[in-house]
Amino acid sequence: MIALTKGQSRWGFACGRISVLTGQLMPYDYYLSLAGLERVEELFHRLQDTSLREHMFPGAITWEDWSTIIDVYVDELIASLRRDCPAPVLADMFALSEDYLNLKRAVLRMSSFPFTPRVFSEARLLEVASGAANLLPDVIRPAIAQLTALGADTQDPAVVDLVLDAAYLRHYLALARGVDAPMVLSWATERVLNKAISALWRAFRARINRKDLQQYFLPIDGITGILADMIEAGEPHAWGNIIPGRIGDVYREASESPEEERICRFEHLASNYLTQMARLTKLQTAGPERVAGFLWGVWVEAFNMKLVISGKLNHIDPDVLKGRVRETYV
Repeated sequence: MIALTKGQSRWGFACGRISVLTGQLMPYDYYLSLAGLERVEELFHRLQDTSLREHMFPGAITWEDWSTIIDVYVDELIASLRRDCPAPVLADMFALSEDYLNLKRAVLRMSSFPFTPRVFSEARLLEVASGAANLLPDVIRPAIAQLTALGADTQDPAVVDLVLDAAYLRHYLALARGVDAPMVLSWATERVLNKAISALWRAFRARINRKDLQQYFLPIDGITGILADMIEAGEPHAWGNIIPGRIGDVYREASESPEEERICRFEHLASNYLTQMARLTKLQTAGPERVAGFLWGVWVEAFNMKLVISGKLNHIDPDVLKGRVRETYV
């Protein structure tokens, strides 16, 4: 285990808030109980006991209503903690995924963005939409410029997704390096590796050729060699001896599942592994690791909430839902 940093008193205020906020997160068994409820109305009533209660509105009954409620809760919490963080890039790590959904629209020459701009301002997104990527961060500018040089009607959707997925992962690691906490960087590298594996796995299933994967997905600093070996090996069944460490163990375990369930099983097990790592940050009184661990806990909470709500609205079998609930931070 990489040691937690010490002497981080400047993080005291943010971590003091987190000590209180952690008590509002719900444990794993809570989501199992939600998955076992028979009536959707009872589920919505139970959710009033969670951190969502301040964001609920009358008449929220559809998936779109509840997805919006959860997204607003997470977005506002991250934005609030960002103001308290001595290194705001830490909060940016956990806001980045929605920024990239906005960025994708900009790359496709759209001028409206559904998510609150955090890492990329609306002005920057509009520049990208006009074909100018020169003011984006250095770590992603060449890749995005490659896309914006193409007309919107000539862009291959698979290539756009590959380039943006890789840009997101590079950007995520760059933000993690800016936190200056070895454990945060180690955890972020593990998360990036598992997301890169999932992306390549889906790309191989979609029959995207290896040349395109090498050209549009690589490099990703720190894990380029692993990913290059995976692409060179070809089909995912050959990856078990390439992926190192605990993520490799997770991959091999997931590969024992039925073919159609393997990717989802891998993502489930990888999330649980990252949560186990994140729980170690609760040993820290003040420091960036404590904030990072909590924000991952919020991400898992949002995932579990969306999983159960969607599952109930779509009449998914309770035992199937329970099997998909992810381990929680508390």
